[in-house]
Amino acid sequence: MPKYLISFIILTFLLSNAAASDQFVCKTSKHTVTVKLLPSGKYQYKAWNKPKNVNEKPDMVIAGGEEMVEGTGVCRYIRWEFTQGNVQYIVSRPVTCTEAIPPPNATGQLSVFINGDHKKSWWCLE
Repeated sequence: MPKYLISFIILTFLLSNAAASDQFVCKTSKHTVTVKLLPSGKYQYKAWNKPKNVNEKPDMVIAGGEEMVEGTGVCRYIRWEFTQGNVQYIVSRPVTCTEAIPPPNATGQLSVFINGDHKKSWWCLE
């Protein structure tokens, strides 16, 4: 009996931690965004406009995003893409090998495209 109880506790702990953890948190000057892997294998985007915090209801939730790994060596990075209507949100990390010079505390970047045109980007800051 104790053997099954211990197995159940360990399994519950692992599943709850996997489901509750965010893949990436991006804190910009205007927004806080989380990217999370869902049990379906797709990714979820949640965004809060500042001064709201992540304990409040998000201003936007998009499920069904994709993760892509691009580049090689020191220029390898992860990118998550989410689409809602004609708007695409791209969250990427880290910020190596970009055309722009990121601030020293940048951990990633959030970019918004409307109808395929780049509208705005923010650095994700620690």
